[in-house]
Amino acid sequence: MKGRSRRILIVSGSVLGVVVVAGVAVLLAFRDTATPVNQEDLSQSVVTVAGGVSGDYGVYVYATTGFEETDALVGARHDYPAETYMTVQPGGCGTLVRWQPLEERWSEWEYCDDGTRAGSSSFNTFFGTENLVEWECPDRGPIVGEPGDTWSEFCTSEGREATTAYEVVGYETLSIGGEEVEAVHLRTMEGGTGATVGGGEHHIWLMVDTNLILRRTRDYTSVNDTFVGEVTYHEEYDLVLTSLLPSS
Repeated sequence: MKGRSRRILIVSGSVLGVVVVAGVAVLLAFRDTATPVNQEDLSQSVVTVAGGVSGDYGVYVYATTGFEETDALVGARHDYPAETYMTVQPGGCGTLVRWQPLEERWSEWEYCDDGTRAGSSSFNTFFGTENLVEWECPDRGPIVGEPGDTWSEFCTSEGREATTAYEVVGYETLSIGGEEVEAVHLRTMEGGTGATVGGGEHHIWLMVDTNLILRRTRDYTSVNDTFVGEVTYHEEYDLVLTSLLPSS
């Protein structure tokens, strides 16, 4: 009996060891990270203009509050740094604007020289799984208009459709880096169908006669079809430009 009990204990211990090793392997395979972006690295890869003025190509700094989260697997949340960066550089039809708070999270918007937006892209990574969504907008609407103007924009991605309703709230004055700046305030309401169902509300303040974003807020929730089933994603943030001039 003692020998049998000892064998049972040895076998049980071996099984427990296998379970522990397997558990560690799963945790390592699906570990989640949130890595802040280094401003110097961005500056090296972006076109800059020496002695540039507001809206010129370069890296812009934003005071930031916000996060993104998902309920996939055990759930995860990425809190954004207190300072994030937006790059403005040449794009396919005009200007490409990219906000990247983390190595695992970025958004891009392409603005054309004719005053329309060609499309946008968004990227995030949870538990090592990358998700890139590229939107094309065949019937492009204007970027801005006059107070009271409204319009809609229809965009598509693989297995997804989204309609965004725009409203020009009006002209407002914002304090940016101690300077009073006139801005056009836009409100957008986004709704999506297909592989991604949901939507949210954005507020964007653009410096008059430029594509420079002075402030941007977002409150967005979606339910997404994935290989692990339905996954809910939520993001909210508030970005406020700290200086009208791009950093070198």
